[in-house]
Amino acid sequence: MEIPPALLGTGGPVGVLLFVVGLVLTGRLIARSVHEDRIKDKDDQIANLRQTLTVRDEQVRVRDEQTTKLLAQSDLTVQLLQSLAREAGRHDLET
Repeated sequence: MEIPPALLGTGGPVGVLLFVVGLVLTGRLIARSVHEDRIKDKDDQIANLRQTLTVRDEQVRVRDEQTTKLLAQSDLTVQLLQSLAREAGRHDLET
């Protein structure tokens, strides 16, 4: 953010000082240590989210494997029930 020229012309050093104080009070100008702390906090959050995503990806992979196995078993069950229906003479149960 630039220092307004009107502030420099009329306020001089006091105007500049007030401008800097205004920046600090509004949170636009912060100390380096505070900035580094905020960046470290955000980096920690990112690392935590990446770890959570890794765990979630593994859970999704396991769930996909289980679903695939269950679908294969359900296909076999449907075929078995349809063949039993045919043997019993119930053609209305076939798809």
